[in-house]
Amino acid sequence: MSDDKTHGLKRASKSRLKLDEEYKILGVLGMGGMAEVYKAEQTSLGRMVAIKKLKSGLNQNPEMLERFLREGKSAANLQHENIVQIYQMGEIDAEHYIIMEYVEGRDLKSMVKTAGPIPWRIAALIVRGIAQGLSFAHQRGFIHRDIKPGNIMISHRGEVKIMDFGIVRRIDSELTQTGAFLGTPSYMSPEQLKGEGVSSKSDLFSLGILFYEILSAQKPFRAENETSLVLKIINEKEKPVRKLNPLVPWRAARVLKRLLKKDPRKRFENADELSKALERLLGEDFVARSAEQIAAYLLSIAGRLDEDKTRQAAEPESEPSEAHVVVKGPKTARTLKKAGERTRKSRREKTDADESETKWLVQTLILMTVILGLILAAYFLQAHGWLKYILAIPRLFH
Repeated sequence: MSDDKTHGLKRASKSRLKLDEEYKILGVLGMGGMAEVYKAEQTSLGRMVAIKKLKSGLNQNPEMLERFLREGKSAANLQHENIVQIYQMGEIDAEHYIIMEYVEGRDLKSMVKTAGPIPWRIAALIVRGIAQGLSFAHQRGFIHRDIKPGNIMISHRGEVKIMDFGIVRRIDSELTQTGAFLGTPSYMSPEQLKGEGVSSKSDLFSLGILFYEILSAQKPFRAENETSLVLKIINEKEKPVRKLNPLVPWRAARVLKRLLKKDPRKRFENADELSKALERLLGEDFVARSAEQIAAYLLSIAGRLDEDKTRQAAEPESEPSEAHVVVKGPKTARTLKKAGERTRKSRREKTDADESETKWLVQTLILMTVILGLILAAYFLQAHGWLKYILAIPRLFH
């Protein structure tokens, strides 16, 4: 976890987690709607850890408690260099906690907010690291379902770490087909939003949105309200990323475009295939120095991150809330389908009108070109004295 918020949240120290002498609480890392996160030292091993505690008021909430415990259990079964490690979880004095790896660095969301678009090679390296972590999780039957910049940590050593497995779902779970789906609207796949179920390819779509955002500092789908946002993700194509960032090469843009295909079957077959595609794009030598390259970039923007931390935190969001929402299955799917049909009908009518107007303009231009050509031809013939001979031709046949 990052120590970005340690100083700004000292007031929360009154609610510090009461663990035994094994852990010495050093400060507050963050306070969310569901949990509090502390930086601590594990005294017996002399190492830094992060302690995530479920807020006391949520202990009696079965849904929140289940999600909290699922995060710990799921991540504990996923020991991989690109996934934040879980060391221990338990309960003391009715307080549920998770002891996890402390990642000294920055989350990807704050990096993009402060520094803007990330150079495409660095962005591709970061996405490759996420893809490797997802590949490991997918092969073991876990779908993350909430891939977004705020859930990705970049360490000062250039490591890429996936966090927050609170809404992870087993691939073979019944809830991958019907029922309720949790997620962050701006990063959810079309099939999630339509209630059709999720698969490992749903994580790839979310990763595509993340890739687009860190390349351009904009999300591919933006709207004033949640309903409009959902319809855009389901029905509309994203603006080509090269129009926002011309420095992105065509090959990288093609990888991104494939990730954002509406039809899951047209995306990459799996996260491993994506990882290999990015390695071919970047080249073996550059990939071999991935941690060094990412660390150097993070160091280059460190000053701006520190200076802009307070200002960025105060900026209001211009989009629908990033809080998790529940999308119901069949009923929501039918509602979205009807709304989508209306949107497509309106788009077709607009397209037909545009095509009709374009056809009229083309015909007018052709006619004007022909008339101008005749005038120029007459002028040319007159200038050379040939026009009188051409005009005399009809008289030869009388």
